[in-house]
Amino acid sequence: MPKFINHVDHVAYLSSWENLDANIAHLEAVTGATLDRNEKPEQGAVICVDWSAGLEVVAPLPGGSPEGAALRARLESHGEGVVAVIYGVEDLEAHKAKLEAKGYEIGPLMGGERGEPWTNILLRERFGPPIMGTWTVFSEIDYDEGLIRYVDVKEMARAE
Repeated sequence: MPKFINHVDHVAYLSSWENLDANIAHLEAVTGATLDRNEKPEQGAVICVDWSAGLEVVAPLPGGSPEGAALRARLESHGEGVVAVIYGVEDLEAHKAKLEAKGYEIGPLMGGERGEPWTNILLRERFGPPIMGTWTVFSEIDYDEGLIRYVDVKEMARAE
């Protein structure tokens, strides 16, 4: 299974619930991506993602659930925009241990099993320390073959 190691896996934007449809439409129009929308009440959020484009938009669900509190607080303090950079590592637990040895606080494990709606990936993530005001998430995301389009530019150059 392909995965990104020591490389940005994807970028997450934070949107308000009220602007979510317009923000997704704009992002799709500009990038050509197609984001799948998934409501996750257990997380207090709707998560819209195009894994092949490396783009995610998250918004707190309306209703003020405790699960969406961190997202609402972030919206109040920073507004809409890039909220997190998800960085792929080879071994999530080894990376956690290395950072904790340096005094950084690392969040609990998120994911770990395939499941709806993302049955074509195996996702394991942990929040790391923020960098320049942006949340950092370390990940081991195993993608099914063919989900991410990789292009060998050397092969393309030879073909021309």
